[in-house]
Amino acid sequence: MKQEFRVEDLVIEWRENQRRKRNVGFLFQPNGRLILDTPPRVERAMLQSMVKDNLRWIRYRLRKVKEEARAHPPLRIQNGSHIPYLGDRIAVQWLRSDAVSVHRNGKVLEVCAPASRQVRRLVLDWYLARASRLFCRQIDRWQTLPWLRNRFQTWRHQYMTSQWGSCSVDGHLSFNTHLVKVPEHLVEYVVLHELCHLKVHNHGPRFYSLMREYMPDWEERRRELNGYQPILFGD
Repeated sequence: MKQEFRVEDLVIEWRENQRRKRNVGFLFQPNGRLILDTPPRVERAMLQSMVKDNLRWIRYRLRKVKEEARAHPPLRIQNGSHIPYLGDRIAVQWLRSDAVSVHRNGKVLEVCAPASRQVRRLVLDWYLARASRLFCRQIDRWQTLPWLRNRFQTWRHQYMTSQWGSCSVDGHLSFNTHLVKVPEHLVEYVVLHELCHLKVHNHGPRFYSLMREYMPDWEERRRELNGYQPILFGD
């Protein structure tokens, strides 16, 4: 459920998350909005009080996110643009052709199509196909985790603007297609994070102990991934 309230000039949105037990997550948007990811049945008054008590810090974080977004403008896919792919940058080149195809040739992504206006849609479809392979590869990599043995994982990926991944209460995994743009070791972190939620559904000490056991540098990877947040708001 999504709801909103205001504190001074700030618009705060809150979303109830069945997986959260105690803590409230803060998601800062470049457009100046704050999203609170909360446990179920949290009182509006409690959230308003929390925001007021942390208002100075919240304004600072919103300002930093906006500055980062300006420094890294949202990606717009078109002929001649450079797009991210697994932490690298590749140039989009439109080649006029009656046959439609997309092919990566080193640092160039060759997009063959009758018209340049088709480039964006074809590149997005290429991202979707590459993301499917990427997540299959990463999920297969972790199949030796003890709690995954003889267990079939249901998962999907889609473009999202507020999170890199999620795990529902019934164990369905969702990943952000935008992850195909960041270095693969950061994708590995997100996939492990969500797979660990199949064993521990909250973000308590047991969960972080599990992350440290299988990925000792997970905190460093999370910090690095946070620097890619502007990717969420582009093509």
